[in-house]
This record gives sequence, C-alpha cells and structure tokens, in this order.
Amino acid sequence: MKAGFLMFSAALVLPTGANEALKLLEQEADSAQNVFEQAARLPASRKALEVKAEKLEPVNVQFPTRWRTELAPKFPIEAGSRTTFAPRGLFEYQVYDRSLGKGTKLSRARVGMALQTYYGIEILADALLSSSGQYEGWETLRASVPIGEEMRLTGGKFPPPFSTEYSRDAAVRWFPTLSPLAAQMAPASSLGFMFEGRGSKLDWKLGWFGSEVDRSLPSLDGDGYILASIASSRNRGGVEGAPEANYQRWHLDYIYNMDGSTSESIEQGYRHLLSAGAEYSSGRFDFYTEFLAARGSGNTAYGVTAAGRYWLLQDAVSFVSRYQYARSRDPGGIYSYWGIPDTGSDAIFPTAFPEVTTAAQLSSIYAGVNIHFDDDNLILGTGVEYRSLSEVGEDNETLSSWGWNTFARYAF
Repeated sequence: MKAGFLMFSAALVLPTGANEALKLLEQEADSAQNVFEQAARLPASRKALEVKAEKLEPVNVQFPTRWRTELAPKFPIEAGSRTTFAPRGLFEYQVYDRSLGKGTKLSRARVGMALQTYYGIEILADALLSSSGQYEGWETLRASVPIGEEMRLTGGKFPPPFSTEYSRDAAVRWFPTLSPLAAQMAPASSLGFMFEGRGSKLDWKLGWFGSEVDRSLPSLDGDGYILASIASSRNRGGVEGAPEANYQRWHLDYIYNMDGSTSESIEQGYRHLLSAGAEYSSGRFDFYTEFLAARGSGNTAYGVTAAGRYWLLQDAVSFVSRYQYARSRDPGGIYSYWGIPDTGSDAIFPTAFPEVTTAAQLSSIYAGVNIHFDDDNLILGTGVEYRSLSEVGEDNETLSSWGWNTFARYAF
C-alpha cells in the first residue's frame, strides 16, 4: 500500500517537473539565440564602421591636412609585423622668365626612403641628385625615437624647423621658391638633435645644431646654436571632407647663435633670429602671416610676410598670393635671389641661385594658380611676381622687376 502511494505521487510530480524543465530549457535556448544573433550582427556593424573609417580622413587637431609639414609616403611596404618601408622622392622642374634673366631646368631632384619599425623608431634619408643623376649631398639623414606618448627625440642631419615656410617640406609649399627674407634667414641643413613635445593644445621644440656645413655629413665643431619653438593651435572641425573648416595656429621660433659671425650654418652670421606667426583656415580660405627678425654684430634684417590661398575647386585648383616687406638698417642688408636654384641647394642652404642683388629694402608680390592632382603628390603651378628694391648699390638706386615662374612638382 505504501509502495503504491509512492508510485502514484511520483507519477503526479514527474509531469510537473518535466514541464518546468522544458520551460527553463526554452528560456535558455531563447537567450542563446539572442546572443547568437547579436554576435552575428556585431561583425557586420564593425565592418561597416571600418569601411566608413577608411573613407573618412580623421581630423588631426594639431595639423590638419592643409597645413601638413610633409606628405605621407605614397608607396608604403609592409616589411614585417611592425616594420614599414617606403621609398621617397621629389622632382621639380621650373620655367623662369623675367627681366633679370631666363631659365628652364630641374630645380629639385631628391630620392630617399622612410622606415618605421619597432617601438615607434623612424628613420628618414633623403639624398639630392644633379640633373645628370650625380650625388649632390644629403638633405636629411635622421633617426627619431619616441619618449613616452607625447615626446620624441630626433638626431642626425636635417633642416631646422624655423619659420612657417622653411619648416615645411618643399613638397607641400605653396610657392616654387621661399620668400626672399625667409630664404635669407634659413639655417643650413646641419648636424644636431632636437626634443619635440606635442600636447592637446601646445607643441614645443628644443634642439641644438652644429655650426659647420657640409653636403654630406658636417662635424660638430663650434658651439653651434640653440633652437626653441612653441606653438598653440585649435581646430573646430567642420563638415565631412573639410575637417579644417576653422583652424588656427600661432607659433614663436627663436634661434640663439653662440658662434655669431663665425658660424657657417647661419649664412649671414646673425646672433639672434626670431619668427612669430599665425596660420588660419576657414572653409575654402587658408592664410598665414609671419614676422621675421634677425640681428648680428654688424647687420640686421626684419620684415613681414602675408600669404593666402583660396580653393577655386576644393582640393583641386587653388589661387595663391604672397606679399613680403623686408628692411635692414644696414646698406646691402637684404638679399634678393633671382633665377632657378640648383638641385643640390637644400643639402646646405636653400639659396643656391645664379644671381643675387643686395639692397636695404624689398617689397615682393606673387600671385598664381596651382592645380593639384593625386592628393597633392603632383602639383602644376604658374604665377607672376613683382619685386621692388630700394637703396641698391653705392648710388642707392631703385630696382624693379616683373617675371613669370611656372613649375611642375611630383613627390612620393
């Protein structure tokens, strides 16, 4: 009797337990199905984000693409899991026609390589060639290593980043040549080292460079000079495709030349050099202005530059213009360079022009049109320039000159 009662109770309990087990199993299956569906949707969502990220260029708060100081490598090659190698080159051909002379020749021929490897180490080497392919010297031969997340140490031979124009690589400059005063004050590409820091709103540089110049590798003789730079920027961004819609940057560069007039790397022997300027972008318009000043034991020079660029066709056709006024208290303290520079000029100074005129005062106006192809890797430009020089020679004459300059530039 007792055994029969137990069997009857078990028969009642088993269906109830089975029903609860089935319900629990169905809940677990639904939960697993939801998890599976979410897992199936996630890769598609991430893939869409990756595709969108590839199409959109991220906004660089510090240096928007219009103000980049050099072009990104065009043909990077993955040489390992953490190593990237890229060939580099820059070729520029100019046609020069003005009252003080005419010329047609290759103005730049540069080949080299860029290497990025373990721990963020970067190596850059750029050699200059003549129009016949002969070696003309090293423009850049440097290595850079990160120190923490916001600082780098760079050492080797390279042009010191002084002034708005000279601190930008020739491949991304708006004009075929530097403005006269910027070229006159530009330090030589020389041997040295530099610490560079970059924060959310403030950049700084501090470096030492030697006084000797050499087309290949100069020595470290002399006391050299110290370069200090500080800059602040802000970028309010913009619509897709125009992240530089409202960008501003201010900088202050200073050089103290400890060797004074005996320095080879500062051509005029200035003891103090100063550059203070601003960059601004809004919509299709870019603008920069800069004050330059230099003082030595026996010569001085100062002046102001204002340059603008308006995009007639966004990132394709631009109208560019530049005005510069330069003055010196000393007779012959301002240098005006004429013609087309040699291809090996940047191995030392960017002033290897066939002709030069000295004066006490200079005014220069340039206006032209640039056509951009292939993300600025190919640029065709033409423009007209007017220069007026005062107090030229012993008789304090006035000299005026009009001229055309057309160039084709390809970089990779």
